[in-house]
Amino acid sequence: MAGLAKAVDKFVADNKEKRMAGLVVLLDAKNDANVAKLTEIADKGGLAIPLTIAGDGAKGPGGYKLNAEVPITVLVSRKNKVEANFALAAKADEEAQKKEVADILAVAAKMPAE
Repeated sequence: MAGLAKAVDKFVADNKEKRMAGLVVLLDAKNDANVAKLTEIADKGGLAIPLTIAGDGAKGPGGYKLNAEVPITVLVSRKNKVEANFALAAKADEEAQKKEVADILAVAAKMPAE
């Protein structure tokens, strides 16, 4: 998750003129361990995008119909409409993770500027 968060943060910074935005939402219990995990990711990566924990915990927001069996879901949206949905394996090897991140950022890059 840290690598993905760092890639999204860099993408947002590199695309300020297109008014891109990003955030990371952890779908898990709001407890000290999870807050510490997000704080560590943000601090180590020097991230500017927000990292937060969903108010409804592991279920996630019902309107998005997220698959609870998938450990990482990335939504690319525009004007509050989901344009693409990526389900990522948590234990993918490094090359697979790089490809997943590249695929996500390629879709995001195609989003028109506001």
